[in-house]
Amino acid sequence: MKFLRYITIGCLVLATLANVSCKKDDDDDTTIKNYFSGTLSYSMPKYVYEGDVIHIAPSGIYMEDEADTLYGFKWTNPFTSEIDTLRLEGDDASVSKEFDLTIDTNELGSYILSVSAFADGYHDKTVTSTFVIVDPALGSGSLSGYDFLGGLSTFTDSRDGKEYYYASIAGKDWMIQNLAWNGAGKSMEDSEAIDPIFGRFYDWNEAASACPAGWSLPSDADYEAIAALASGSDKAAGSMMVDAYFNGSKMWEFWPAVKISNDSRFSAIPVGYYSVDGDARSLKNYGKYAFFWTSDVDADGLGVARYIYHDQPGVFKASFGKDSIMGSVRCVR
Repeated sequence: MKFLRYITIGCLVLATLANVSCKKDDDDDTTIKNYFSGTLSYSMPKYVYEGDVIHIAPSGIYMEDEADTLYGFKWTNPFTSEIDTLRLEGDDASVSKEFDLTIDTNELGSYILSVSAFADGYHDKTVTSTFVIVDPALGSGSLSGYDFLGGLSTFTDSRDGKEYYYASIAGKDWMIQNLAWNGAGKSMEDSEAIDPIFGRFYDWNEAASACPAGWSLPSDADYEAIAALASGSDKAAGSMMVDAYFNGSKMWEFWPAVKISNDSRFSAIPVGYYSVDGDARSLKNYGKYAFFWTSDVDADGLGVARYIYHDQPGVFKASFGKDSIMGSVRCVR
């Protein structure tokens, strides 16, 4: 499945190189070159689709004479390894230093974009960033290992047109994918392209009202009912985990204590959670935790969550500050 769109760079991954300003001898110890000052940077989303067009606008550096901006720019095409010179050194009227990167391959995986500034008498200053091509198509895209066949139905969220698979589990309908409604919450690595694959991350207050009409945030008792379906508490986590692969890489690490069966069809994947400290948010435990908010609040007013850890067979319960964690959301009806 191919998706064509043009991305306007907003809150995206920032590629930077440490600021250096000094002089240093070349290897031959005869030619002295300057270093650019400032921090060369550009914005590049972490996750992209085939057909996306990403506008790259390098900025932030200057030469020893701050008024002199007549340095050149070049970039290396991540798909062909060809080098394209954007602006010639000393020619302010030549091609702009900005360019469009077209994602023109359907080969899923990681790629590196390299952008450099150059000038006579200066060391090149280079910034690289890694991005990942993904495909949101269920069952045939980036996320594989799910059983999207018999016994499942689909539901379309009227708010944004996103489609979800759901299954009947413990007497209720459960979405077997993480909610990806963008009316609240945060995308992983600030890249909305990954939303249909991993879902978004919500704090407890957002999660409480994030589910579409007719669906709701599950209670802790709802999660307990799923865990109780397993034939023994030592199999509860495995019965809710799906042996998923992301772009061909296994998501849940193998641990002998955990037997992944997904018998319940809940299909948990380990996308981790965001830890929040004021305005700072950091992704934690990707590949290790599946963290889900419940609708419950404990006696201290903290939000109650259920989580699965990669090397433990139990389904754990804990309370957190309502705005201290951003976790995944499943919806139930």
